[in-house]
Amino acid sequence: MAVSYFIYVTDKENNDFNLDKFNNDIKQRFPKVGILVKDDEDCRYNICWEDYEDEYEFELWMLKDRSVFMINYFNSKNRLYDYAEFIKWLRSYFPYEKEALLCDEGYSKTLVLNEGEEIEDILEILE
Repeated sequence: MAVSYFIYVTDKENNDFNLDKFNNDIKQRFPKVGILVKDDEDCRYNICWEDYEDEYEFELWMLKDRSVFMINYFNSKNRLYDYAEFIKWLRSYFPYEKEALLCDEGYSKTLVLNEGEEIEDILEILE
């Protein structure tokens, strides 16, 4: 299994990503999440959300232009299913009229994440 997975919109003009809403929502869903913002201009991925509690563990980064989520790590008791649900939830923060893809770090597995995407389809990429 690949170490990192990416969710990205193919249209790099993603000016409508609502970072404040996402931050509020992720804190509600994962109350112990930590948020790190890097001001270094050389960092391509400048925001990190981390959660290492009993039920879920993850490290999630976002590209500066807000067009890519990079999931470096995810773990839970029901890992693959929870991971697929997490990916589906993250996809909902990109407009559905824009194409969004899920791929592994080697780009060997890719899935177009359409509105209403089934968990089973995402599981095929993760397995």
